[in-house]
Order: sequence, then C-alpha cells, then structure tokens
Amino acid sequence: MLLRLAGVPFEETIQSLYVKGARACVIERGGETGLVPVLRVDGFPIWDTLAIVEYLYEQYPALWPADRFLRPRARSYAGEVHSGLNALREAMPVNARGRNRRAVRTQAVEDDIARVAAIWKTAGSHPEGPWLFGRFNAADIMFAPVASRFQTYGVSLQGGAATYLERMLAHPLVREWFVSGQDEAEIIDMFELPDQSDGKPESSRMTGHPEHPVSHDKG
Repeated sequence: MLLRLAGVPFEETIQSLYVKGARACVIERGGETGLVPVLRVDGFPIWDTLAIVEYLYEQYPALWPADRFLRPRARSYAGEVHSGLNALREAMPVNARGRNRRAVRTQAVEDDIARVAAIWKTAGSHPEGPWLFGRFNAADIMFAPVASRFQTYGVSLQGGAATYLERMLAHPLVREWFVSGQDEAEIIDMFELPDQSDGKPESSRMTGHPEHPVSHDKG
C-alpha cells in the first residue's frame, strides 16, 4: 500500500513463511531477519517496514505529515503498530477471508483494542481531511492490518473509532490489499480460529507474515 500511495511502480513476489526453507529463501533475497516485507531497489534490500517507510519518505514526503510536530506523532503511532499491540496480534491473527471468527479476548487484548480506538477517535480533527493526520498517509496504512483483524473478529467500536474503521475498510488501497490476500490459495491452519456461530472455521486464507502478507521487489 505504501508503494501504491507513493505511486512507485514495483513487481511483487509472494513468499509464504510457513513452508520448509521459507526463511532461508527470504534471507537469500536480502531480508536479513527472514521476515517480510522486503523492498529491493536496484538490487539493494530494505527489510523492515519502518525502514521502507523512511526510504520512501525521502522521495515522497507526503507519506508523513508536513507539520514538524505532527510528523513525529504519526511515526509514534506507526511504531506502536509495528512493535506493540502484542496481545491483539497473538489473539487475533490476520485472516483476510475470515468473518465472525471467535477470539479469546483477555484484559490485555481489550486494553490493546481500547488503545487503538483512542487513536482512531482523533481522526477527522485535522482540517486537511478525515484521516489521522488529515490526508491518508503511512500512519493510516500501518493500521490496515488492525482494521482487518477487527473485521475478521467482529470487534465493535463506537463513535469516531467506528467511523474511522468503516472509512479504512472502504479505502481503495485497503480494499485492493484485502482482495490480494483473498485471491491467494494458501490456508494456514494455525490462524483458522473457529466461527462464532458454530465453532467450525470457514475456509479462509492468509499468506506471508501475520502483519505483512507479501514481500515486495522493485527494480
């Protein structure tokens, strides 16, 4: 989504991390942690999401807010998603096709949901638009996997947070990302939580790392 938003042409390579030799394959392509995404530019690999954001920002500054005070706040939000919300991640794996799935919502999970809702409630307060910092940017994109989780597990929000979630799920780039995940054939049993209605999971698919479904190669 970052590359789409920046208008950068790229070629996409999908790599599952749940097959034998997958991490070695990613490392061979330059992803030193063995995880995705990995952005390759003229053969040079960048293998961390926030590092990719910062690389793109140097060429496409609209990815972060122009205001020097809002910009670090946006980066802080992105950092929370990137390295925090651990209980939410554990309880609610990303599953693009799943709906009405049942997850164990411990107090830690509820706290993570409340934190996300508190952030999302601030959307629309900027004069330039309805997103977290006015215009749709990298901070919003970082929350797309969270929005996917809330949709899959039927997380109910109120007020501005609910409005933001609805707006996020309707954004063309987010919808495109969902479709790309739905079109892939791999099913990962460990992420197939039961359906809320009968306890039996529907057929659904998820690829790549739970946070980042695909690796990206450019150039």
